[in-house]
Amino acid sequence: MSPRAALLLLAAAALAAGCEPNLVALTVAPPTAVAELDSTEKDVRLSEGIALAIECTYQGSPCENATASSSDPDIVRVMPGFVDLLAPGDPYQRYPADEPRSVFIFVGGKPGDATVTLTSTDANATIDVKVLSLP
Repeated sequence: MSPRAALLLLAAAALAAGCEPNLVALTVAPPTAVAELDSTEKDVRLSEGIALAIECTYQGSPCENATASSSDPDIVRVMPGFVDLLAPGDPYQRYPADEPRSVFIFVGGKPGDATVTLTSTDANATIDVKVLSLP
């Protein structure tokens, strides 16, 4: 193998190894409650009883065949969300002909720590979740 081919192969492997989905919070918490996503650290802080919608994208497209599961559903439940049609004027507005978005709803249960595992055809992520007591 030529040195150039080896270098290209190494660069491609390095790029593939570092690929993670992009996570974006779509909702906010009500006053006095917490619903925060740190997309860099893949951490969520959530008040008990509060829901947070999180979208998963990979290289600008919805994560393909994405699923999510919680290590402890008593602390945080996670379920698919369907938010394809949004209000006019929303910068994330999509039309029925577009690909469906890959969105998950995290719901805070009892206070504690849990992990949500997100898997897709494109990339995977482990999200640490801390559920806090309401003030």
